[in-house]
Amino acid sequence: MDSPLIISSEKTLQALIHAAVQSSISEALPSLIREATRKEWLTKKELMELTGWSARQVEYKKSKRQIPFIRRGRTVLFPTDEVRAYFHEGYVPTGGDSTSR
Repeated sequence: MDSPLIISSEKTLQALIHAAVQSSISEALPSLIREATRKEWLTKKELMELTGWSARQVEYKKSKRQIPFIRRGRTVLFPTDEVRAYFHEGYVPTGGDSTSR
């Protein structure tokens, strides 16, 4: 168990709180900014840039209903959250027993 922390002054307490808050913000801020500025829908071009897929691969996956999309006239959009979920389906964690393949 950790030994008790004795804070000798209000200034020391303020410095400790400031350091803890700054550390928490520094860790969380990049992902919060990414999440807040991310688009809800991706165009085909944006999907290709995000995934590295070619136009042909996107069309194939779309035709086989492997990735979700909506069509409004000639416009085709892909939902960002569901595209992310598609990638998480294939997630393989690191570590573990390497002999069981």
